[in-house]
Amino acid sequence: MSTAVTERCTIPVKGGVEDWKNQLKQFLQMLRKQDGYLRTRWGPCSEDMQRLELLIGKSLVPSPYLPHTAAPEVTTAVAVGRWESVEACKTWKSSPAFSESFGQMEAVQSGDATSYFLRFQPYAPKEVIGAPIVEVLTYTGCTVLEDQLRAHVEKAKSIAGCTGVASGFSLDKEGVFVAVVGWSGIGASKEADKSLYVTAAGVTPETYHVNFNFPIKGFGGL
Repeated sequence: MSTAVTERCTIPVKGGVEDWKNQLKQFLQMLRKQDGYLRTRWGPCSEDMQRLELLIGKSLVPSPYLPHTAAPEVTTAVAVGRWESVEACKTWKSSPAFSESFGQMEAVQSGDATSYFLRFQPYAPKEVIGAPIVEVLTYTGCTVLEDQLRAHVEKAKSIAGCTGVASGFSLDKEGVFVAVVGWSGIGASKEADKSLYVTAAGVTPETYHVNFNFPIKGFGGL
């Protein structure tokens, strides 16, 4: 059975794309060179371009990122990546290369990054992560069974414009359930009836959109 998991990392950054793109590029370039690394997906939030989302696929290991400190006017990045083994990820995070590249990224942050691990079902399907726009749903304080939560979010599959759904509980942050819903465009998502995401207990998720295909010249393959 695969041990691959996804690390969700949110990074608040200062200013616009020109202010942080070089530091992010260096970090992503260094990351992809590591033994056992598989892939990363990242993009800014459509509702707040100072919020970067990274989904990083890897094996389960403790996160190196610091606890989040709220900061005004931030950009958040989310990256998605995978590692072939726990050992490969641990080796990278204990290396001078990691300290140097992430240290430079910290220089353009407006606050501390947050991260936790997820095991998506299905695991990072292309029809979701590769969609023109991805809706990210975050439920907190959940006591509902995973299958029940998944049944709620997967109702989106029946809506025109939905390309697919993946979801799962955090492995290291209690009560957090995350779903990613692919859409053919932001309009299709906004036209959808969001009441379908509300659980029987009345729990509603935090919702925003991410473009994991965000175009920056020179970022091809990152």
